[in-house]
Amino acid sequence: MFYGTPHRALLSGFIGYCTLMIGLQISPPIFGVVSMFAALAASWRASGNSLSERMPAVALLVLVALSGILNDFRLVGVVATAAFVATPAIAAIGNKRQSRVLGQALRVMVAWLPASLTAASLTVLAFRDSSSVGLLLSLVYVHDLGLGLGMRDRSRRHLAPFLGIGGALAILWTSIQISASPISSAWFWTFALLVGGAIPLGRISMRLVSSDSGHDLQRFSSYLLVTPLWVSAINLLFI
Repeated sequence: MFYGTPHRALLSGFIGYCTLMIGLQISPPIFGVVSMFAALAASWRASGNSLSERMPAVALLVLVALSGILNDFRLVGVVATAAFVATPAIAAIGNKRQSRVLGQALRVMVAWLPASLTAASLTVLAFRDSSSVGLLLSLVYVHDLGLGLGMRDRSRRHLAPFLGIGGALAILWTSIQISASPISSAWFWTFALLVGGAIPLGRISMRLVSSDSGHDLQRFSSYLLVTPLWVSAINLLFI
């Protein structure tokens, strides 16, 4: 299924979610390190098959992801921009054909850019409002859990995305009712539209960019678009 995820990833998703939540409860810097390793796990195989092919993307990912520990969105932007500019030059090492350089640069970019920016931005937000980070992690986890469970029934796989989104919106509504996040009830529909639209679009976008449906990046894809929108909205409206 184009939108879906293999249900065999449910256990690893649960372990990853619990690890991130524990790191978030300890401290923002610890969460930053844990989220960096989570981003690394999602992107490890995306840039190549050999260690030498993977190392450039790994180095850039670690650099950008850990920049969030310094609690400065502007610094994250500067580091990410420098890494973005350096990517084509790194991809050109050992490649003489321009078409091959462009293809490798895109592959390296896909491997480090989305996951590292997600880790860095969530880390900075954790310094300012950890509850909103925990809520986003929970929303994405419940969505992916519902999606995975829905895909177990072959005859009803087409309903799996609705099960995932429905579960995420139920968690969002509940969190607002019990005041577990800074989001007030007046903003429910705004954030419901954000979550209900950005998670599916992120998954579809990642599938278009990364053609290998078995890639670890697909497990990360739910975060692709919802994270920057969520972080921006929380910072603008509630911090």
